[in-house]
Amino acid sequence: MGLFSFTKEIAIDLGTANTIIIHNDKIVIDEPSIVALDSKTGKLIAVGHEAQQMQGKEHDGIRTVRPLRKGVIADFNAAELMIRGLVKKVSAKSNWFSPSLRMVVGIPSGSTEVEILAVRDSSEHADGRDVYMIYEPMAAALGIG
Repeated sequence: MGLFSFTKEIAIDLGTANTIIIHNDKIVIDEPSIVALDSKTGKLIAVGHEAQQMQGKEHDGIRTVRPLRKGVIADFNAAELMIRGLVKKVSAKSNWFSPSLRMVVGIPSGSTEVEILAVRDSSEHADGRDVYMIYEPMAAALGIG
């Protein structure tokens, strides 16, 4: 990345228990894969640790959702809101502009085409300009050299 690059590069590992986001070879987000939503409007209230603290204690107006089951997206809307919320946490520093995002997303090797498309769509709706999908065993092989 150059000095005046307007592209931010991140890697996302969507896990059933935790989601990890890496930027500049550092883990910047390692939070539970859970969102808290308003029951009536469906708007995002909290994501990650804050949503996990609400789990089991929510009242009628709040529901907590784990959007991933067995490594694949079970609730598309909640997954999109979770990805968007976690990406927003990465770029929480006040910038005058938001850089375009180049994302690499790890997906389980047993994913169907529909599930892969769901992850791609969720990532693109979370402001990802360039979204690249990589199977998690391939990412692990690249990681160990």
